[in-house]
Amino acid sequence: MKSSTFMPEIIISKGTNCSWLLFLGFMKTILHWFKQDLRIHDMPGFACINPQDCLLPVYIFDPRHSVKLKYGFSKMSNHRLAFLEQSVLALKEKLQSLNSDLLILEGKPEELLPILAKQFNVHAIHTEKEIAHEELQVLSNVRSSISIPVIEFESRTMFTESELPWNLDRLPSVFTDFRKGIEKHIGLNQCVLAEHSLPNLPKSFDANDLENLWHGPYAKHISIHPNSAVRAIGGEDEGVKRLHEYTYGMHGIATYKETRNGLIGEAYSSKFSPWLALGSLSAKNILKTVNDYEQEFGANDSTYWMKFELLWREFFQWTLKKHGIDFFLLGGIRGLKKTSSWNQEVFDSWRFGETQDAFVNANMKELYLTGFMSNRGRQNVASYLVHDLNQDWRIGAAWFESRLIDYDVASNWGNWMYIAGVGNDPRQDRVFNTKRQADMYDPNGEYQKLWLYENMAKNDS
Repeated sequence: MKSSTFMPEIIISKGTNCSWLLFLGFMKTILHWFKQDLRIHDMPGFACINPQDCLLPVYIFDPRHSVKLKYGFSKMSNHRLAFLEQSVLALKEKLQSLNSDLLILEGKPEELLPILAKQFNVHAIHTEKEIAHEELQVLSNVRSSISIPVIEFESRTMFTESELPWNLDRLPSVFTDFRKGIEKHIGLNQCVLAEHSLPNLPKSFDANDLENLWHGPYAKHISIHPNSAVRAIGGEDEGVKRLHEYTYGMHGIATYKETRNGLIGEAYSSKFSPWLALGSLSAKNILKTVNDYEQEFGANDSTYWMKFELLWREFFQWTLKKHGIDFFLLGGIRGLKKTSSWNQEVFDSWRFGETQDAFVNANMKELYLTGFMSNRGRQNVASYLVHDLNQDWRIGAAWFESRLIDYDVASNWGNWMYIAGVGNDPRQDRVFNTKRQADMYDPNGEYQKLWLYENMAKNDS
């Protein structure tokens, strides 16, 4: 195996002049390896390519993302897979409309990327910067298997690491301190999106000559449940459409703080998260849209609260990068001594909505049947699994990872740690009274009636 000694790791930050990347006269073909950045807009990895050179866009379905876990279910459910496949195909259509294309393969990136690099005479690979353990390992495997530069770009967050007012090892452990530091030193009122042109495909591009082509979609027959609060179709155009419909169409942003704890319907919250999770919407684009709205219609508590929620997401991204593998351990980032408890029968009653708690059951059925659940619901069912059923929080986090179409590794595992008392919550063991929560947020039982009597064909996909 070749080691990546040709060029050191390069991280591109906002505002960097990328012209220095082009000094290598032989740099003619750049392979962009798409992962959780399935969009064209606001792509710093494109901004650093000479328009005269060539761009080979690639997405790889890694079979490790769909393995069956030891808990008895798949790492990625069909609901989540269907949304991902829609998003990848939408990106392909978007690129084709711009006289480009997307090469979609299935296999291990560390095995396929060296083949592509050789076949298309690739001089560098551009890709999204990773923060989570499994993805970092794959990236390390790629670097070990190839002799060309693998250049990472920070396209997941609102801010780059160099813009943060702290070194990563000094990152605040409490959200309030993080928020105040960001608001004081950076602010949330300005946001500039990366601008770029789209270079041509390599002249030798011909997908028909390649092995390991993707033969999906495999989950194309998954339909949207009629009661679903998210009627999400994957892809950048759909994400941008939802962003502008919610903001300017229904002016939902103007009342977001008052409605965000709702349970029924498309309008109670922004529902940006499915597209944000796959990078079909950039966090910067959402922030810029909110700022533009405030300029036109005025700011209020609700427009600020959308930025507040974006900061929570940002906080978890950087906390994961700081703590690494501890994010996924039983004792969390606090390193607390915990006893793992897992009873398959108890866990199955929770995941299939068959517990003694009707409010929990309704939320779990919504998740199972639609791949989505409200933020209010997520906090309640997580608390119930950990504190009422005394089950290992990591199994709940893994179930959410499997089912949620808006799964984001940092937000999901960060929030589960928070509820389990092993994360960033300054309070120890935050417990939700699910009966009281149901009385507050579903006083007439309408939400519970909507889901409790739904039939479920229980399976692990």
